[in-house]
Amino acid sequence: MLAASFGSWAQSTAPTPQAPASAASAAATPATPATSAASAASAKTLAPVTVTGTRDRLGQTYQSGITSVGKMPVPAKDIPQSLTVVNDKLIHDQGKDSLKSALENVVGITFEAGEGGRVGDNIRLRGFSAAGDIYQDGMRDIAQYNRDTFNVERVEVLRGAASMLFGRGSTGGIINQVSKQPRLITEHEVNATVGTGNYLRLQGDFNFKLADDAALRINAMTTDGDGRGDKASATTQRRGLALDYRFGIGTANEFEVSYYHLNYNDKPDWGFQWLEGRPAAAPTNKYWYGLDSDFQKDKADVVTLSHTHRWADGSSLKTTVRDGHYARDMWATQSKFAVGTTLANLTDNTVVTRNNNSKSGKEHHTFLQTDYLTTTDWFGRENSLLIGGEYAVENSSRSIYPFLANALFTANGLLPKPSTTVGNPSSAGVSRNLTEQVATQFKATTLGLYLQDTIELAKNWKLVGGLRIDRFQGDYDRSGNVAPNNTALSRSDTLLSKRLGLMYQPTDEVSYYAAYGTSFNTSGDLYQFDPQSANTPPESSRNMEIGAKWELYGGDLSLRTALARTDKYNERNTDIDTANNSYLLSGKRHTDALEFEIAGRITPQWDVFAGVGFLRAFIDKSGTNAAGLLEVGQNPGLSPSRQATLFTTYRIGDTWRIGGGLTAVSQNKPANAVTTNVTDPATGVTTTILNPNRAPGYVKADLLAEYRVSEGNTVKLNIDNLFDKVYYNTLYRGFAAPGDARSVRLTLTSKF
Repeated sequence: MLAASFGSWAQSTAPTPQAPASAASAAATPATPATSAASAASAKTLAPVTVTGTRDRLGQTYQSGITSVGKMPVPAKDIPQSLTVVNDKLIHDQGKDSLKSALENVVGITFEAGEGGRVGDNIRLRGFSAAGDIYQDGMRDIAQYNRDTFNVERVEVLRGAASMLFGRGSTGGIINQVSKQPRLITEHEVNATVGTGNYLRLQGDFNFKLADDAALRINAMTTDGDGRGDKASATTQRRGLALDYRFGIGTANEFEVSYYHLNYNDKPDWGFQWLEGRPAAAPTNKYWYGLDSDFQKDKADVVTLSHTHRWADGSSLKTTVRDGHYARDMWATQSKFAVGTTLANLTDNTVVTRNNNSKSGKEHHTFLQTDYLTTTDWFGRENSLLIGGEYAVENSSRSIYPFLANALFTANGLLPKPSTTVGNPSSAGVSRNLTEQVATQFKATTLGLYLQDTIELAKNWKLVGGLRIDRFQGDYDRSGNVAPNNTALSRSDTLLSKRLGLMYQPTDEVSYYAAYGTSFNTSGDLYQFDPQSANTPPESSRNMEIGAKWELYGGDLSLRTALARTDKYNERNTDIDTANNSYLLSGKRHTDALEFEIAGRITPQWDVFAGVGFLRAFIDKSGTNAAGLLEVGQNPGLSPSRQATLFTTYRIGDTWRIGGGLTAVSQNKPANAVTTNVTDPATGVTTTILNPNRAPGYVKADLLAEYRVSEGNTVKLNIDNLFDKVYYNTLYRGFAAPGDARSVRLTLTSKF
C-alpha cells in the first residue's frame, strides 16, 4: 500500500504536459536554469520503490500457509493427506523450547522413552514408530539427539505412508522441521525467559540484509534449568548456534550456506519402573532418583549447501548437500523398588535399587538431494511435475563402557549404583571408568529416484500420482562384540513405493480428497542387524485416507477433517523361517484414525489452534507361540483412543493479550509390551499373560498473559500445567517418566 501511495503522490506532483502551441512558445524562449532542471526532472523515470517494515507477530495466525512438505510449494489444501503445522507464532506463544514439547500440539503423536539402544527424540505417530522419520528441511534427520526449537520456523507433521516422497520408513507419517531462513530485511528479535526450576533461556534471532539479493541470519540460544526433584533433580544445559547466508535471492541462481550446532550436557530423567500395572505416582513424581555423576552429553554439527536455478518459464532445479556429525554419550540411572514392594507396603523407608543405563555412539550422515519442478501442458491438461533423486551415506557406530561393571560393584551381586530410599533419596555421585569400546558399526547407502505428477483432470479436479524406487544397502560390522555375535552382516533391498491422490476443489476455499500411499521398513532402518533380520525382507505398509479442508472467514481460519486407515500387512515377528534363517513376515496390525483440526483467526482479536483425534489400533496377526496368539486383537501400545489439544488467545485493546489451552490424552500403555511372562515362585512355572501396565488418562491446563510495553517490546507470562497435574507421557515397557510439573515462566521479547 505504501508503495502504491508513493506512486500516486509522484504522479500528482509531476509537471503537467502542455498544449502543442504552448510547447512551441516555450521552446522559442531561452531556457533558464529552473526550467532546465524541471525539464530534466520530468524526463526522468522514477526508480522502483520498495517499502519494508518490521515484521509484526500480531499479523500472523496459527495457520500453516504455504508448505513444501510434499516437496512442492503449495497451500496445505493442495496436499491430499492429513497435515498439521505448528508454526513459529504458536511455538512462541506457548514458550515451547524443544521439538518434543512443540509436538504436544499434534493429535496422534505419543512419546516413547529412549530405550532399545536409542537416545534422543523417540516419537510414535498413529501408533507406529517415527524415530527414523524425522526430517530437517525435507532431508532425513535420523540422528539420536533431543532437538531444540531455537532455529525452527515451523514443524510439519504429514500423516500416512509416504515412502514415495521420503523413502524408507514413514509408516505413520513424517515430522519435518523447517529452519529459519535469511530474508531481505534487517530485523532482530531477542527473547529472555526466567522461570521456576532455575529456568533461564536466552534466544537471539538476528537477520541482516547485506545487499539487494543477499542476507545473513544468525540464531543463538542458551538454556539452563532443573527438572523434577525437591532435593536433587535432573537438569538441562543446552547451547545452540545457527548461521545461514543466502545470496542471489529471487534471481536465476540462488545459493545458501548454513551451519547448525547444538550441544547439551544434561542429567537425564529416566523415570521409574512400573508398580502393580501403573506408574508409581507418589513419590516418584516428586523425587529424582539419579546420581550427580549421571550425564547425557550429545551434540550435532551440520553443514548444508544449496543451489536453486530458476528458468523464465517458472521451472526450478534445487540441489542440496548436507553433511552432519553427531555424538552421544550417556550414563544414566534406571530405578525401581526393591523386590516385594507393593502399593500397600510402600513407605518413605522403602528401598529403591538403581541400575545403570549407558550408551555412546557417533554418526556421520551425508545427503545429496535434487528436485526439478516444472509445469507443462500435455494433451490439453496442465501437469505439475516433480522429478527428483536422493543419495545418502549414513555411518553409525555404537560403543559400550566395558569397565562400568567392575569388581567393585559386581562383587556379591551388587548393582552398579548404590541403593537409596523412597523418602530420602541420595544423589551422591560414584566413580566410574568411562573407557569406551566400539561395539558395532553400520553403514547404510541409499539411492532413490522418484517422479510425481499433479494433473488437472477437469475443472475443479486434480489427480496426484507418483512412483519411487529405492536401493538400500546395509553393512553391519560387529567385531567389537563377543563371539558368536561378532560376525559381519549385510543386506540389500530394492523397493518400489506408490502414491495416488484425487482432489475435488469446487471453490478456492474447499478441497475434498481421497488418497492412497505405501511405505516400507527395511531391517536396517535404525542401523542394526541380527543374524535373522539380515535375511529378512522389508516390511510393507499402506495408508488409505479420505478428508476435507476448508478455508473459512475469508481465509482466516483453516478447518480440516480426515478418516484414515494404516495397515502394516507383513510385519516381522519372532517366528523363524528355519529354511532361510529369517523372521517370518506374517504379522499384521492396523490403525484407524479420525481427526478434526482448526487453526487460524476467528476474529481479528481471537486466535485458535485445536485438534481432536480418535485412534483404534489392533494387532491382527502375530506369532504362533503363546505370546503371539495372546496379542491378537490387542492394542499394540502408544495408541491412545482419544486425544485433544487446544490453545487460544484473545487480544484486549492494544496492550493486553490473554489465553490458554488444554491437553487431554486417554489411558495409554507402552508399545511392544502387549504380553509379559510371570513366574510362580512356589512352582517355578512361567505363564504368559497380557501386560497390565497402563498410564492413566489426563487433562492438563496452560495459561498465557502478554502485555505490550511499547512498539516491539512485550512481556509474556506462561503458566504450564496450571493445576500441577501428575501425568505420564513418556512410556516404555520397563518404566514410565512423568510429564513436567507446574512451571511459571516470564519472557521479555524485544524486536528492533
